[in-house]
Amino acid sequence: MTLSPNEMTPYIRKIQQKFDEAQTFLEKNGFHQATKGLLQDIQDANGIDKKTK
Repeated sequence: MTLSPNEMTPYIRKIQQKFDEAQTFLEKNGFHQATKGLLQDIQDANGIDKKTK
């Protein structure tokens, strides 16, 4: 994610942890391509990193 540790809420930290776990699992099982868009999908689904004015 593009946030610094100081900017991360507990919810975002939990999402980051789950992403890391999922990415590790997928890579260990040969799904390297599946991890490329995974973080972006998670961010889009949760409204993370959206710029609001």
